[in-house]
Amino acid sequence: MKIGQIILIPVPFADLTNKKVRPAVIITETKDKYKDLVVSAISSVVPSEISSREISLSPDNTNNLRADSIIKVDRIVTLKREDKIADLGKLSNKESARFKVILTEMID
Repeated sequence: MKIGQIILIPVPFADLTNKKVRPAVIITETKDKYKDLVVSAISSVVPSEISSREISLSPDNTNNLRADSIIKVDRIVTLKREDKIADLGKLSNKESARFKVILTEMID
């Protein structure tokens, strides 16, 4: 799994009461024996103004999304590799570069 790949996963709600299947972008996989996936959520609920930690995406043959969406870069989840439902696509080079910049800014 490489940064920028888009997968379909069960994402827990913030209050952990339920899960919703949605796409997510791979950040990394853990370096332990479990190889868990660390991802940022993608949402099809696009606000009129996106924050500095969101990236807008339009469906295309590279990402294979079904609707206009945003990456919520700071909505980070770790899940077991076997919880991945499907591989969807990947970010474009430009989107991947922006994703990396936002991640770096978040930890600086």
